[in-house]
Amino acid sequence: MHCDFGYPAIRMITDAMLEEKIVVGDNTGYDWFVAWAQGRSQGNSYAYAQYFWYFYYKWIKNTNDMIRMINDMEVANGGLTDEQKAYLGIAYTYRSLYYLDLVRFYEFKPNNYTSRPEVEGLSCVLALETESMEDARNNGRAKAEDVYAQIFADLAKAEELLAGYKRTSIAMPDLSVVYGLYAKAYLEYGEKDNSAFAKAAEYARKAVATGGYTPLTQKQWEDPVNGFNNHASNNSWMWALTTSSENIGNLHNYFAHSSQEAEYGYAPLSMPAVLSSFFDRVADNDFRKHSWIDPKREYAYQSCYPNAEEYVASLRDYSALKIRPGGGDYSDYAVGNCGEVNMMRMEEMLFIEAEAEGRANLENGKALLKAIMDKRILDGSYVCAATDFKTFQEELIFQKRVEFWGEGVCMFDCKRANIGMTRGYEGTNAPATYCLNTEGRSPFWNIVITRQETNNNLKIPETQNNPDPTGTVDLWIAPAE
Repeated sequence: MHCDFGYPAIRMITDAMLEEKIVVGDNTGYDWFVAWAQGRSQGNSYAYAQYFWYFYYKWIKNTNDMIRMINDMEVANGGLTDEQKAYLGIAYTYRSLYYLDLVRFYEFKPNNYTSRPEVEGLSCVLALETESMEDARNNGRAKAEDVYAQIFADLAKAEELLAGYKRTSIAMPDLSVVYGLYAKAYLEYGEKDNSAFAKAAEYARKAVATGGYTPLTQKQWEDPVNGFNNHASNNSWMWALTTSSENIGNLHNYFAHSSQEAEYGYAPLSMPAVLSSFFDRVADNDFRKHSWIDPKREYAYQSCYPNAEEYVASLRDYSALKIRPGGGDYSDYAVGNCGEVNMMRMEEMLFIEAEAEGRANLENGKALLKAIMDKRILDGSYVCAATDFKTFQEELIFQKRVEFWGEGVCMFDCKRANIGMTRGYEGTNAPATYCLNTEGRSPFWNIVITRQETNNNLKIPETQNNPDPTGTVDLWIAPAE
């Protein structure tokens, strides 16, 4: 499948399952993430469910192999070099990332469409470097609390091993990234242990301070050459994936699916776009609104095309102009597809801090949210009018979704906060087959374990799987005229 290009594709899948990411091209078949957008074929016998399990446990095996190999070196040599310690810390960091994603994908959260009380609180399988093949066949779903315990243990080791480490590549996590993962994990874990919210805020601050990061500016956000493809052009990005032209193609790639300006890819055909109701809620003086084509056509959008005005005029209303091809090269995939893919940027830490602080003191949380928004609505006019935490949380997560549209961050926030989706309404710009509306969290966010695992793992019978959500949410049908 042309959507199986690793971790960036996973991030795109999570966006496809949110209300705000749609397509406006004539043929939705060019949207390779359409099955997730439509909630179609999500059961255990389909490749769409297999995708998560197959890739994550392959990546976890790689980290386990690295951890085991370096630990063996330590035993054999009586210690480790600084370089070996760094690689070991990096392996623990990546493993913590993978388990943080997995526990959030697979922990069954109650919803209005599917039910299986016996699996509530269960998540993924914990596979560590000491696991044998026999262990793997008898390794049931771990409790979510146990997975978080492993995540925190891995991060503690990474923090110790990466102290003083100076990275040479943005793809290599350093101490600021470790703190960032702590912040993300503690924010999630706070739903189980309220004391974790204070730690989430603490680690979010440490992540920003350790890296000396600063938010993206409007100029950097709208940069037609480096916009969302090059960490060196800003001081916001904390972690990113890099790509070499030696192993790149024109279609199996994040930019080919994300950047409309990449004429060699699928995006000019699928036309990634924002849901109109979502767009309308964004303040007109918020420069992030320039990520999409305003139907009013009053803004002078920039483009990497030579004749920007003519090119922009050809784009459809609400279609995206946020993510640019690498180096602004719209015609040569060997250059345009070699842009960097953001994994973590400092603005996420600011949102984590604001939400976590808002738990303890609503006014403090609102002040922190305003500080974020004053970097986006530059005249300082933003006001959060929430008088209770739930309303504040919904507003904060909405602004976070605006911030990270197309970057694969916020599905987990919506799942955690029980936020529903509404693509079907009078005047919607979503394709008819995308018009799913849910009351509260979507059942599609509880990922089903692939049949390959339930067939081979004796401790995960199908009765211990998350229920298949396919067909549980009816399409909204526009009233007949």
